Amino acid sequence: MESPRASRLFPRSWNSGAAAPLLEEALEDLSDLFFPPICYFCKEPLPYGGEELFCRRCRRDIRLTAAPYCLRCSRVDVELDEATLLCPECLEKSHTRNPLSRVIAGAQYSGKVPDLVSNFKYSGLRYLSKPLARFITEHPEFPVLAPHIYALVPVPLHFLKEFARGFNQAEDLAYSLSAASGIPVIRALKRTRLNRPQASLSMESRKANLSGAFAFRESQRARFASIGKNQLVALVDDVCTTGTTAELCARALRKAGLRNIILLCAAKT
Repeated sequence: MESPRASRLFPRSWNSGAAAPLLEEALEDLSDLFFPPICYFCKEPLPYGGEELFCRRCRRDIRLTAAPYCLRCSRVDVELDEATLLCPECLEKSHTRNPLSRVIAGAQYSGKVPDLVSNFKYSGLRYLSKPLARFITEHPEFPVLAPHIYALVPVPLHFLKEFARGFNQAEDLAYSLSAASGIPVIRALKRTRLNRPQASLSMESRKANLSGAFAFRESQRARFASIGKNQLVALVDDVCTTGTTAELCARALRKAGLRNIILLCAAKT
């Protein structure tokens, strides 16, 4: 089933009818006419009809993930093991069972990226899901992995937090990524309880705080009935810090019988 189309004006499809894409395109053309495109950061004029939100100068302050990087977590600027190309932290964990096989992070959480993520997440600038999704599609491994990804599963928010924010940023990002790649979105996970914010907690405290917080939606089980043995399930989130949230989400998916789980995120701290 085709996933909803994303656009600058409509981060998630508001209408699944055949006329919706045409109307969205016409409205976007009108928006360019009355509101000429400018760089999100410096407000320099941009070419009409383009999808880029940043000028070339500001784009240079966005550090996309590029080799050499850790093949497990996508971190850069770390010394990699010559044999495995893993960073020291991932090398240390390589002998333990991890439900998440790898992290594909589109950019590093530095330069102008924190501003993008913060405004997307907390200021309601939902159109920023599109450039953040593009960071992921420009990761060197994404074109190789994409044909093998069965579904995109957004990391869920508790319904009270989603109500207060107005949307789930991971879900918006997943739909924009789906529009760019054709991979369907399946809302396979739910948040079972409201937790303390993770930002100020240690690694162990994060795990304890989120223990039992995610569960598989049994109503979505049928949509995974035809998944191939070697196909991937990709969790989607805006930022990966310690990976605790993604690992616990992956455990919930594995408990439901799914395997080969990866994380796609816009940025890695």
